[in-house]
Amino acid sequence: MDDLVEEMAHARLAWTAPAIRAWYDDDRLLRQLADGLADEAGRVDDEEFGASFRDDVGLHPGTSPLEWANRRIRLPDGGWSVAGIRFRALDVARPFVDIVATTAPPTDDGLAAVADAVLPYFGPFAPLCLRVEPPDPSAIDGRVDQHVVAGRVDELRRWPRAASYDAVALRPGEPGPLADRAAGIYAALPRGRDTWATPEDQESLAHCADEGLLFEVVVDDTSAGVVAAIRDDRHGMSGFGVEEICLDAAARGRGLAAGVVQRLVDALPAADGDVLWGTIHPDNQPSLRNALSVGRRVVGGYVWVTPSGLPGMPRH
Repeated sequence: MDDLVEEMAHARLAWTAPAIRAWYDDDRLLRQLADGLADEAGRVDDEEFGASFRDDVGLHPGTSPLEWANRRIRLPDGGWSVAGIRFRALDVARPFVDIVATTAPPTDDGLAAVADAVLPYFGPFAPLCLRVEPPDPSAIDGRVDQHVVAGRVDELRRWPRAASYDAVALRPGEPGPLADRAAGIYAALPRGRDTWATPEDQESLAHCADEGLLFEVVVDDTSAGVVAAIRDDRHGMSGFGVEEICLDAAARGRGLAAGVVQRLVDALPAADGDVLWGTIHPDNQPSLRNALSVGRRVVGGYVWVTPSGLPGMPRH
């Protein structure tokens, strides 16, 4: 394990939810954290990454690539933070500093020290805020951008079956038609939800299909939506991420989503310790309730933290 990656993985332990730490022994958890941090560690002082990122964003073309690369920044107590400039959805009007890993604790005081040390390095970008990934988003003075919810597959399979379980079936589908199906469902959502609910495209669903995890949801022999997952080891966990779950208007509000997720769990080719995880926007309370109802739990999240003097990330 590279020295920097190893240090970052050890630092992330304090930022990892107790549930995740209980699911794995320390050696396995450190390996999984390191695997998830390897790319970010490789971007520290990486001119090639910095130049490519700068060109993709199309801002400040004359700046040094190193200003766009990740940086390891020393903290006053002798610790450090690995951080980088990012843009929400590559929107140049929404820059933020991503705190990838830090020796500071996941507390308001710890983050205040991080902000004081880190922000001067990114001043030319005029960041709106920091983004952090604490083990308990509710314990940080900030605004949750996404909850991370997860449950071990073996535990989810033992969870009581939802009332809708027998009413739901999953049928393997093709990426093209199901991408169109999902797009149509999202297009029909009430205005306002499109700021946080976007459909997966054909390419994304094709990757799920390659793993045998792209399905049409069927209720009463009628197509009712799309659900898909993919192997995606992240956040210190091994397992599968929910790539898509959407039900059409006729199927929503009937408690069917819980049965859909349980059917998906049944289909996962899971190994020991694998989880089913996903991210849920805080405004999407029905999806959060559904996740909790089938045994998944909040195990972290992305939080916008706005130090004094910064404007903060817009809600939409």
